[in-house]
This record gives sequence, C-alpha cells and structure tokens, in this order.
Amino acid sequence: MSDVNRVLLTGRLTADPDLRYTQSGQALARFTVAVNRVWQNPKTGAQEKEENFIPIVVWGKQGENCAQYLRKGRLVAVDGRLRVRSFTTQNGDRRRISEVVAQSVHFLGSRPESAEVLAPPEVPEEEVEAPPEEEVPF
Repeated sequence: MSDVNRVLLTGRLTADPDLRYTQSGQALARFTVAVNRVWQNPKTGAQEKEENFIPIVVWGKQGENCAQYLRKGRLVAVDGRLRVRSFTTQNGDRRRISEVVAQSVHFLGSRPESAEVLAPPEVPEEEVEAPPEEEVPF
C-alpha cells in the first residue's frame, strides 16, 4: 500500500490572499483559512469551540485566481497535501512550518458585495420597452 497525504478543509479566509511570483515567473498565492470545530465537553456538557488557522499555498493560474477573487471572510474548500518544511532564521534558529499545498480551491458561499456592485442593475419588466415589430427583409 502506498502512503497517502491528503487534506480536505472548509473554512474562511483570515485575510486577503498574498500573491507573489518566483524568479522564474511562477505565481504563488498564500492565505490562511480559519477552520472551526465545535464539540461537547464530556465533563461539563457544555459546547466548546476550537479554532485552527491553517496556512495554504496555491501555485500557478489557480493561485492568481485566488488572489483576484478571494477576500477576507470568504468561505472556501481546499483539497491538497500537507507539507512540513524547515528553515533557518537570520539569527540562526531552526524553524518548522506546516502548510497545505492546494491542488484545488473551491469558492463557496455567495460572492462578495464588491462583485455585486459591478453587476448591472435589474430593470423591472414594466420599464423594459418591447422592440418594435418590423418585417425582416428576406
């Protein structure tokens, strides 16, 4: 059996995505998704809430789309893989970071209000003029 590394998340963006490009011109978008978990405490019987903030990395055209269309608070579903990487800070300290490298990002919920502002206003049917009836010259 082969190893499996797959992550499925649904949550809301904590901030607008940050889009950058590598030296080779590859797009890279980063954002954080807040994932909430509600559970019942067995000792007290009270509902408790736990928030997790998961860093997401999206490459290529999909990363550009995320940066263009996603905004803080937007609900998304992310399908990807978990990556743990380490690096050394300028002070020489070793750090580790866990992040999800997205294979697909699905935009959920309604569109942000700014997109609704760009939509043309709807005209009531009473105000719509019917086109004049003309004979078609064939």
